[in-house]
Amino acid sequence: MIHSAPDSGNAAPVPDGAPGAFDGAWIGRAVIAALDEPVGRCPGFAALHEEEREHALGRSARRAREFVAGRVALRAALLAAGWSGHTPLLPGEQGRPGLPPGWTGSITHKDGLALAVGRRLVGGRTLGIDSEVVGDRERTAIARKVLTPSELARWSRDASWPALLESFSTKESIYKALHPHVPRYIGFEEAERDPDGVISMRLVGGEGAFRFASHLWWEGPEGPGRRLITLVEASP
Repeated sequence: MIHSAPDSGNAAPVPDGAPGAFDGAWIGRAVIAALDEPVGRCPGFAALHEEEREHALGRSARRAREFVAGRVALRAALLAAGWSGHTPLLPGEQGRPGLPPGWTGSITHKDGLALAVGRRLVGGRTLGIDSEVVGDRERTAIARKVLTPSELARWSRDASWPALLESFSTKESIYKALHPHVPRYIGFEEAERDPDGVISMRLVGGEGAFRFASHLWWEGPEGPGRRLITLVEASP
């Protein structure tokens, strides 16, 4: 099922096969306009809240277009989940999108596409989303920065670039999902993902125990444009 409205992005439920933790979550999508497109003519700009439009017009060319697409995608996800859409979604603490009370959501931008996840907030269970693409070159040198020693030992057996992207992207989603609970930078070394996708944390600030659910999927044919999407739910 696709939920869409004219000039306001589209949204679909999390794909089949996701853990039940993601029930009720919707994924919104919006194309990021080219830099030569006037901000006021970006797809979905007219459907944004007045305060969102004003914020976009005050940003640099690249950031304005990413902001518009991100808010179009987030609005599409939240509206599909039942939100009224009446309030602005402006940047909040450390750039995280400010959300209306009772809702959780997250945004990612990559290679011309903005994606967002949105859902009602229940039991403090917050969501994070990230997207990456394979690209024209394999940047496997980032492995030592992204992976813990045990992750690195497992990954080094075949040194797969897509597998490294899955770990990188999942950790980006962890950071976003945890930010409402742990509002600081979380290093890659603080999170570990085992071969079954189970997440464990070693938070250096000693922040309390959290439970996690994660899901990822690939879209598109093999090649540089193939896209990875990761989701994480953090529960206090």
